[in-house]
Amino acid sequence: MSIFQKIFKSDTRLSSTFDVTIATVKRNLITDWQYKSDIVIQLLWTVTNLVAYGFLGLAVGQGGGDFAPPYSMSLFLLSSSAYWTMFTGNYEETAFCLREEAARGTMGYLITNNVNTYGIMVGRYLSSSLKYFAIFLVTTIPTFAIIKTDYNNLGVNLLPHTAGEFFGLVPFIIFAYAFMLSTSLFIGSITLLVKQTTTIVKITLYLVRIMAGYFFTLAFFGQYSGWLSAVIVCIPIASGQFAFRKYLIEHNTSADFFGFAYWQVILINIAICIVLLVGSYYFVKGMTKLSRKRGTIEFY
Repeated sequence: MSIFQKIFKSDTRLSSTFDVTIATVKRNLITDWQYKSDIVIQLLWTVTNLVAYGFLGLAVGQGGGDFAPPYSMSLFLLSSSAYWTMFTGNYEETAFCLREEAARGTMGYLITNNVNTYGIMVGRYLSSSLKYFAIFLVTTIPTFAIIKTDYNNLGVNLLPHTAGEFFGLVPFIIFAYAFMLSTSLFIGSITLLVKQTTTIVKITLYLVRIMAGYFFTLAFFGQYSGWLSAVIVCIPIASGQFAFRKYLIEHNTSADFFGFAYWQVILINIAICIVLLVGSYYFVKGMTKLSRKRGTIEFY
């Protein structure tokens, strides 16, 4: 009996979320690299979006409404598409990763080796983030280097021109990644119980994009309530989009966030990310436990 237990005793190292996450990152990077054509397609899809939204903005022209940006709509929509290149693909791949593991028949193997679902999802998010950030660098940086801003007749490109613009933007990008990670964990863990979640994943992404100011300025929300724009801009993904435009299109690092100072928004971002990440950890843990009781964890 002791020999049997020794042979089939699970590797305690795999119980560590950190070890599972690192192992999953390596595994996904290797797997993704085997499908180079898919990476090329994703890169071309990103370029297509940049071009499409750029032409859409040119067709719309200079917005004339009360909540139009103080520059052309082509720059506004181009910045939206570029910004979301860093978050769309990794969110979707993470939200679907547990369902894909079940479809491949690997979920049972992972469970029997005491690999936790939280580590699987975080690993998928990190590996996908590396891939899509590389795509962002290859597609967006050259585009932003060529295009000139028409804001205030500055006539400069959309890359950071000062250390303040670059280092001021970096924390917001990090918090936006953390926010989308937690969103991926909340939505992705639902697939342990409800397998057909494509619509849920797409709707959630669409709503988050609207909230972040993908299609219109955050000032638009102010017409419904004076404080609504100030609340929304403090949400990490919206803070990042707002700063992305302020720093790279307007080259204005002194602008406030609808009444909030830079450091105030940073502190609020930190608090929100901590709450969401802790909440998502326990949510994934709870959904995993529930799916094991129902026997749906390996189903596809």
